[in-house]
Amino acid sequence: MTEIEFLDYCKAQVSGALKDEDIVLMLTAWGKIKYTLGYNQALRDNDIEPNQSVRDTDLN
Repeated sequence: MTEIEFLDYCKAQVSGALKDEDIVLMLTAWGKIKYTLGYNQALRDNDIEPNQSVRDTDLN
């Protein structure tokens, strides 16, 4: 799903005129979705389990 498709989907869920706050909320939700997808992909790419603790060896 693209950002435009997501915004169109959100607009379809709202009755009446959209306010600026509605658009900001939609874009914030889109950003959170994309961040989460990227974060989870980075974990998979680096073979890290989401609950696995990460140790920083530079601190020792």
